[in-house]
Amino acid sequence: MNELAKVIKVDKDKCLNCHSCISICPVKFCNDGSGEYIAINHNMCIGCGACLEECDHGARILVDDFEEFLRGVDRGEAMVAIVAPAAAANFPNQYLNLNTWLKSMGVEAVFDVSFGAELTVRTYLEYIKKNNPQNVIAQPCPALVSYIEIYQPELLDYLAPADSPMMHVMKMIKRYYSQYKDHKIVILSPCLAKKREFEAVGIGDYNVTYKSLNKHFEEQGVNLADYSESDFDNPEAERAVLFSTPGGLMRTAARENPDIIHHTRKIEGIHTIYHYLDKLPEMVEQGVAPLLVDCLNCEMGCNGGPGTLNQDKSPDEIEYLIEERNQKMQEKYKTVGPLADLRRKRSLAKVVNKYWEESLYGRSYQNLAANNQLLEPSLAEREEIYRSMDKYDEDDFYNCSACGYGNCEDMALAIYNNLNSAENCHFYLAEELEKELKINQEMREKREENLADSFVELTKGIKDIDIANNEMAEEMLEISTKINIMNEDIDTLKALISDIEEFTGKSDEILTKLVDGAEQTNLLALNASIEAARAGQHGRGFAIVAENIKGLSDQSNQEADNIGNFLTKIENKVEDINSRSTEVTEEFKTVASIIQNASASSEEISAMNTELVNKIEEISE
Repeated sequence: MNELAKVIKVDKDKCLNCHSCISICPVKFCNDGSGEYIAINHNMCIGCGACLEECDHGARILVDDFEEFLRGVDRGEAMVAIVAPAAAANFPNQYLNLNTWLKSMGVEAVFDVSFGAELTVRTYLEYIKKNNPQNVIAQPCPALVSYIEIYQPELLDYLAPADSPMMHVMKMIKRYYSQYKDHKIVILSPCLAKKREFEAVGIGDYNVTYKSLNKHFEEQGVNLADYSESDFDNPEAERAVLFSTPGGLMRTAARENPDIIHHTRKIEGIHTIYHYLDKLPEMVEQGVAPLLVDCLNCEMGCNGGPGTLNQDKSPDEIEYLIEERNQKMQEKYKTVGPLADLRRKRSLAKVVNKYWEESLYGRSYQNLAANNQLLEPSLAEREEIYRSMDKYDEDDFYNCSACGYGNCEDMALAIYNNLNSAENCHFYLAEELEKELKINQEMREKREENLADSFVELTKGIKDIDIANNEMAEEMLEISTKINIMNEDIDTLKALISDIEEFTGKSDEILTKLVDGAEQTNLLALNASIEAARAGQHGRGFAIVAENIKGLSDQSNQEADNIGNFLTKIENKVEDINSRSTEVTEEFKTVASIIQNASASSEEISAMNTELVNKIEEISE
């Protein structure tokens, strides 16, 4: 396997794995979409640059030698530059100012690739005249050269064995400008893949794209209008300035051989050229292929290459600028008078012949089919891959292009080569989503069923609570009623206690009278004893009576004291009963208030339960 220069890099942090780059890529299997970002196999990439414009996330980045060129300038390297004709479309009316800027950077001489295109036309026409080939595929586009070397090596025999205009100029410098033969060469280019051509031939040092150059101008505030115009250091081209535009080779060759237009196929653009090349061997075999295939990868030719500033411009604007230069250059070689056209051709031929040698500008190619590491699965292996993609019959093959490959067969081929996965298949995702939705639907139905059962249980529980709440309210009402009855009984008791208090109050008066009577009786008994003593023997019996009366009086006093003590105790107990009755009455009032509040709360709970049950029944329905 031949290692090819990296001309595109991937910023994996910006890549969204959206497969847009695969979709636009003419050699899709150089992209590896099996991971978290789309990687590039640089040995299978042809460097066409189509993915750069297709990627909207900035994940694909062009690689050129601009920074190395600046470092070479800083090192004071001896340099010359060659400028591709697309400069006229990228720096309108300032491409000669660009020459002056280059020389201000230390570049010693600047050469026009358009003159190399004049040499290229001579090489092509001489090859066709001498070899009478069946078919010649033009090779100025390095992306097409890489494509044929890697993917269609059967076309190598038809690929023009001649250098590109750029290589013609560089070989011309080495051969005819001996003062610069050891200088580094910086190439101002519209193309990324040119780097590979320089490495293959072994000439050319710094491939600097117009895009990188313009970015530098913007960042450094360089205005080309501030620089004067400088002519190129090589002879001027004529209509070969058209080489950067589609059909430019054909139009230039027609100047020498007008009939060649009828034997040339002009074709360009990634959506066309690769399908055309796939069919070309068959067309050559059938004898219907053109003599010359004037082909370019980019739809607007080199003027709209991936290293240019023109991707968003109208082809009319670009072609106008190139055609304007074409007319100016033809005007410089214009002659007047008899045989003017012939004398113009001879004048140009004299200049071209000065720098052209038959053996100097030949080009050979390599068969790089080994770089194409794509493996073909067996029928059984392919069927297994289809099953992994949920494809079981023809209706499952949508060929929807969502994966980027354009058809299910190529997607399966990518999966087989570990360049992608079934998860990136739109149909597979749809099938898996449908399965997941079905599972989710079943789970949702089960949850709804369980939820409905829960609602029923919850409603039943709330109703049970409501019933218990109502029963508790009834019991509290019954208690409240009994408390009211007890309050009435206590009121009756308090009335009886009041009567007892009134009775004990009157008993004090009776007891006082009884004590007073006992004291008077005692006094009478004392008087009687005295009188009995005076009566002597005759009063003895009376004295005994008096003594008994005194004893009865003393006993009455004693009982009166006992009754007094007893009544005092009764009064104390009555006071205690009365005080406790008052406290019990207050406690009953507090309990009654609590029961009343609880009854009110119970009614609120009952109302809330009823409302909640209604809402649950609505949700359940």
